[in-house]
Amino acid sequence: MRYVLLTGGAGFIGSHTCVEVMAAGWTPVVVDNLANSSAAVLDRIQTIAGRRPAFEEADIRDRDALDRVFRKHAIDAVLHFAGLKSVAESVADPRSYYDNNIVGTLTLTEVMQQHGVTRIVFSSSATVYEPTEAMPLVEDARLGPVNPYGRSKWMTEQILRDIAAADRRWQVLLLRYFNPVGAHESGLIGEDPAGTPNNLMPFVAQVAVGRRDQGLRPLVGVVEAAFRRDRGHHADQGGAPGGQDRGQSRVARRGELQLQPGEEDVTLGEPAQEHA
Repeated sequence: MRYVLLTGGAGFIGSHTCVEVMAAGWTPVVVDNLANSSAAVLDRIQTIAGRRPAFEEADIRDRDALDRVFRKHAIDAVLHFAGLKSVAESVADPRSYYDNNIVGTLTLTEVMQQHGVTRIVFSSSATVYEPTEAMPLVEDARLGPVNPYGRSKWMTEQILRDIAAADRRWQVLLLRYFNPVGAHESGLIGEDPAGTPNNLMPFVAQVAVGRRDQGLRPLVGVVEAAFRRDRGHHADQGGAPGGQDRGQSRVARRGELQLQPGEEDVTLGEPAQEHA
């Protein structure tokens, strides 16, 4: 039995990826502190996949908690989604972003190293790129994040690059993407953040079900236009059937996590006006 650890696995992208890795034959272990998610998603994953993923409520900055997870489960690889992700919040409180996103990843990789786990896919962001009018972005486009959130992702990428350069046993994939939207075809899981949403799509979805002010309804047309342009469906990040092969080939296709020694960048989608 092959175990894959999903940090932030109860969140939007993490929960969909959890379903996909189960379909591919892996056994997921979800680690999430539930700061912006709910344990109820585990019941929904069970309904979709027919079995319930292992779940450990823990913060990735908690070294002892992570050590217990790795001792309990024979982890083969890590899909790292955990982290704070609001651009506006990062500007107001940059220390929290550097603490959660950078210190958390350092702690995670240290515990991985101690347990001989050296394969990781890092959920980065296309906010690491320098703002530009040239589209689509490609992996070798100029980097230049302009806010603490983007810088925390960029710094984490550099840390993982350096780890892979220092120890060739490490296999690192840096997955960058903009504005993922959508929901599972069952309708059971989708983007439903705790508190006020940071992205446009969940605002629109909450208007549609009557949870937010109706004055936002004109934004629906904006979202439809942006989606047609961006084509950034969440399933492409998680490797769902029919998704972009570049994402699938490394996460779910043929049930293997196919990484080469060292590190590699993969960018999915094109940015809308607001980076996510």
